[in-house]
Amino acid sequence: MKAYRGHLFHALSDEKSEYFEDGLLLVRPTGRVEAVGPAESLLSQLPSGNPVEHFPDCLILPGFIDVHTHYSQVDVIASPARDTLQWLERHTFPAEAKFSSVEHSREVASFFLRELLKNGTTSALAFATVHPNSVDAFFEEAERRGLRAATGKVMMDRNAPSGLCDDVATSVTDTR
Repeated sequence: MKAYRGHLFHALSDEKSEYFEDGLLLVRPTGRVEAVGPAESLLSQLPSGNPVEHFPDCLILPGFIDVHTHYSQVDVIASPARDTLQWLERHTFPAEAKFSSVEHSREVASFFLRELLKNGTTSALAFATVHPNSVDAFFEEAERRGLRAATGKVMMDRNAPSGLCDDVATSVTDTR
């Protein structure tokens, strides 16, 4: 069990949070949080000799949540354009077209989720593409890592290249 001690702020929801002046964060070997709370009461839950990393001058913030991200756009972050439309046409649409490939979808989902975790984000709402396999790849990679994630198939029926557009009926069927 990994144990981290220090000032600890824990957001339970958008309306409720906890702050512990001397807090303890217990993390399972799988990366899942086991417990968060006052160090005094949680230290007794640790096996004898379990190391505790102590950060007395730091604030511990476990498990960031990203509520709006586009995993399919990770390869075009910071791509230059004069405006949004040019950015979509030059960078985003070509990048998203590649998600017709199952292999590409899996590679990008794996990279994207690895980067989220590396930066402390353990839960995310991520937009996929119009391709159903982009959704499947994201969920498979999230499940493999034990992450909480929500995603879904994007529906575009105009103002995009034909390979990224679909009709409402097909989109509803694919989503179901």
